[in-house]
Amino acid sequence: MNKTFIKKYGTLLLLAAGAGIIFQLPYIRETFYVPIQNAMGLSNAQMGMLSSGYATMATFSYFIGGAIADKFSARKLLTFSFLATGVLGLWFSTFPGFTVSRIIFVLMGISTIITYWSACIKATRMLGTEEEQGRLFGLQEGLRGILNAALVFVMTAAFARYANEIAGAAAAIRICSITVIIIGILNFIFIEDTKKEEQTESILEVTKGLFKMLLIPRVWLLVGIVFTAYSIYGLIGYITTYAQQFYGMTATMAATLGGIRYLLQGVGGIVGGFLADKLHSRMKVIAGGCVGLIVSFGAYILIPGNPSLIGAVIGNFFIGLIFIYAVRSQYFAVHDDAKVPLHLSGRVSGIASALGYMPDMFMYTLVGSWMDNYGRTGYNMTWAYAMAAGALCILLTFILSKVVKNGKSFE
Repeated sequence: MNKTFIKKYGTLLLLAAGAGIIFQLPYIRETFYVPIQNAMGLSNAQMGMLSSGYATMATFSYFIGGAIADKFSARKLLTFSFLATGVLGLWFSTFPGFTVSRIIFVLMGISTIITYWSACIKATRMLGTEEEQGRLFGLQEGLRGILNAALVFVMTAAFARYANEIAGAAAAIRICSITVIIIGILNFIFIEDTKKEEQTESILEVTKGLFKMLLIPRVWLLVGIVFTAYSIYGLIGYITTYAQQFYGMTATMAATLGGIRYLLQGVGGIVGGFLADKLHSRMKVIAGGCVGLIVSFGAYILIPGNPSLIGAVIGNFFIGLIFIYAVRSQYFAVHDDAKVPLHLSGRVSGIASALGYMPDMFMYTLVGSWMDNYGRTGYNMTWAYAMAAGALCILLTFILSKVVKNGKSFE
């Protein structure tokens, strides 16, 4: 095994570890919701405001981060992101109160997005040739899930060691924060610096270039692919709740499936990545995965609400997870199929992320109202929504392939 191979895949392992673990801190309230709430005496509305503060800043940060990633060294940006996020996590582990915590979460919206997300995508693209992009992003997605599962296991074990749940939650948050800081130091040591000739534009020129990207039709197709695929990814999370309400699944089983989900992220991401390179097309994997997802969501509408069929629901859930993680592993790798130049990678991924992740801003409120008002019919409406998103994603992928075949340059 030569040094080049070890360096490439060692770096990929480091990027994958960071891609999952850095987001554990801004979403830590999901794992330790009640202990955090009790520690600071917050209402559910205030807990929600912590989330909305982070999400709002993150949405703006994707745009800015795209320009930043094309101007500054990926190595320096990644290092700063991990160190800053780790320090903010240690600060939050002291449970400083609502106002300060809101500031911490807003700052995490900067440290995990502006200086991290697009830089991470660009660093991954830099690791390999055009023929390797599928497996690189697929391995990153898969390893991200496996390493995330490992950290959550360690954090849960630390939490369980304390009789006092507040002390246990603080210990778990500190473990996560220290891990993030260590990854930041490793990034500084092992991630290669961007070549100096790629950093010749001024920040003003890069910002102008960011808005020029919005005039390129291909960018909007990439946005649409992320938007539709991310919508499906968000909706698949309702299936365990659906199974509890209509098929008699226990809360313990639902929690267990949450852990298995991380492992299936590994399977779907890795298989999707290698299959994309085998087919020499990331677009075919996205389209094929969406076909599988349409069939999977359609099955939920057809399976009768009988507790004896819980096994069929769980099996279908596992199949859908493999498909969605295969698709998710490729919706930034497809930028290579779209012939996005590496020096514009940060800007394009920033735009695709900012606009593509916008379902977070409306989708959950919409489908939640369906479920509240229409019961099982509301869930069926949600599954139909996911099927429509899958069909639209296939159509956008097909159009993108035709645009690329026309042979015109990206710019």
